[in-house]
Amino acid sequence: MEDRSEHLNFASVVQTVALVILEAFLTFLLQSDRQSKRLAQHLIQQQALVELRTSFPSIVIFVTFTSRGVLLDAKKPERAIDAVITASFKDLVHGFFTAPASSMRRIQIDGPIELIEELRVLMSSFNLQEIINHWLQSDWFKSLLVPTKTVDENGDPISSGRSSRQHRTLIKKLNDQQLLVDQMNLQAKEQMYVIEKLHRRMKLYMMIGLALLGSLSAGLIATLIHFWH
Repeated sequence: MEDRSEHLNFASVVQTVALVILEAFLTFLLQSDRQSKRLAQHLIQQQALVELRTSFPSIVIFVTFTSRGVLLDAKKPERAIDAVITASFKDLVHGFFTAPASSMRRIQIDGPIELIEELRVLMSSFNLQEIINHWLQSDWFKSLLVPTKTVDENGDPISSGRSSRQHRTLIKKLNDQQLLVDQMNLQAKEQMYVIEKLHRRMKLYMMIGLALLGSLSAGLIATLIHFWH
């Protein structure tokens, strides 16, 4: 009995440490990635509480979006849950690293429609592949790649102030172009999600329509047979 109690205490300590490390890592990613932070802004403002359920292995984690970052809990906080995300552990890991469309489709989200859409859009951006791309396209990384010129096109020396201004101007142009591309990509992802949702709804309506048509046809045929005899 004592060994079992020690084992449970050890498992609880390991779980707590793992959640603290994961919480710090996710908070760092969210705070350092400008696009993901912007997408999560409404979730942060309403202090959204999301229940995350995984299978194989079975894990339940409660995720709270706050101004300080992401808070993870193994026990349910004393408040209503805003949304529930259900997925296999494999799909969740794939979604976090590369967010492939096949894995994202298998991740189920239950809750208000607006919150579901916000979480879907955030998940499409908040993954390691996208975040690393955002870092590589950031100002500080571009400043490492763009060489500082010491002479102009005519071979005359460039003063440090002039060189610095040209450097900043070039970086600003590159950043504005990348920001425009990011916004277009985000809009495309949102439109694709809306189109996919409309497509699923249209298929459902078609199935209902075909079922009704089949029922009406069967009723009409039965009526004709009845009157024929």
